[in-house]
Amino acid sequence: MKLWVTLEGRDTEVDVRLEGGHLVLETDGRRLDADFHRLPDGEVYSLLVNGRSHEVRVSPASQGVDVTLHGVRLPVEVRHPLEKLVQASKRAAAGGGGETVAAPMPGLIVALRVKPGETVAAGQAVAVVEAMKMQNELSARHGGVVSAVLVRERDAVSAGQPLVRIRPA
Repeated sequence: MKLWVTLEGRDTEVDVRLEGGHLVLETDGRRLDADFHRLPDGEVYSLLVNGRSHEVRVSPASQGVDVTLHGVRLPVEVRHPLEKLVQASKRAAAGGGGETVAAPMPGLIVALRVKPGETVAAGQAVAVVEAMKMQNELSARHGGVVSAVLVRERDAVSAGQPLVRIRPA
């Protein structure tokens, strides 16, 4: 299952799954294997990572969950990755007609077709993202001027990550 997680102001997509009775988390090219057991109170978990035991408290909060590890409380927002795309669309609509082209899925930037200051037409390709061995050409929905290119070729991107900003001409 893929989740969109905000921790200490940083957004990231996390792939969470069980493999052979172990919890596996993958994010930003890193993998964490862990064993976990819920303790009797229901909010505390015993987490074994790399042979080290940690006691983790997870409790509901207004914007997700609060995770307490080694006495430090960390508010964590956990959402479905599609919520990030919806938020980006709402921000773009409220931005006075500008557009932000975002990655539709996690992948790798294999080509950038524009530079800041260039004029683009509606439907013009602005970037190519490779995901699951397929290349996806991303296009501008509206014409305008590229105000920012937010990634570089060979960057790994997550679903909903802004790639190129376009302002009206």
